[in-house]
Amino acid sequence: MHVFSYLLGTALAMLPAVSSTGIIIPLYVWPTDDSTWTPVYEAISAHPNIGFQVIVNPDSGSGNTTYPDDNLITGVSKLNSYDNVQVIGYIATNYANREQAEVESQIGIYSGWSSYTAKNISVSGIFFDEAPGTNDSTNISYMQSISDTAKGRNLNTVVFNPGTTLEKGAASEYFKAADLVVEFEKPYSEWTSAIPANELSSSENYKKDAIILHSAPPTADYKAVVQEAQSMGLGALYLTSSDNYMSIDTVPKLAASFVQ
Repeated sequence: MHVFSYLLGTALAMLPAVSSTGIIIPLYVWPTDDSTWTPVYEAISAHPNIGFQVIVNPDSGSGNTTYPDDNLITGVSKLNSYDNVQVIGYIATNYANREQAEVESQIGIYSGWSSYTAKNISVSGIFFDEAPGTNDSTNISYMQSISDTAKGRNLNTVVFNPGTTLEKGAASEYFKAADLVVEFEKPYSEWTSAIPANELSSSENYKKDAIILHSAPPTADYKAVVQEAQSMGLGALYLTSSDNYMSIDTVPKLAASFVQ
């Protein structure tokens, strides 16, 4: 088993006071009341020097209504009250097989949240799930186009989630179109037994790379994962015990594991 040794000692000694590695949270737990997202709020509040990108998913995407449900309005507005948070809207592309017009329609709905006047429920960008990572010109063009659409609507933080290593020859194009790319979305055990350099396309892109690890056992070493991500200079990470992102209880533990 690999033991998180990737340049760890030297890099940790040079880490800045504000972590360049952030936390990306698939916040798919529905806020049934004001307290549902409390673990997330507590982690954000306790660690103002960590940047959080929080993905909200009203209805497997934006949904079809102009504005979200009242509970989500309350939750998103609270997230927006923190200076170290970016709220990101969820959209799946079905690996570039979804009609582009549907994707653009959902982008438009998220963009429209900024016009809600009672509370601040604006989103900062889009998390494009089920993103392709293949060296296919049609797929690359599709992702470039929807990224441009999002940014044209002031949703300026674009995240692609292929969940696996981008194909050789395509990585540079995807990284140009996105601000962050999730190249590893797998169980915790697969990351700890892997060689990181083999799982991510290029060290040149580590600052725009993200990893999302799930199914972590109670004995998982959160601090070791975080320290490795920081030593590599990764853009963001997430680690959870849940296998479907329906638990947020470990978010405070993850945030507390950051080396400041």
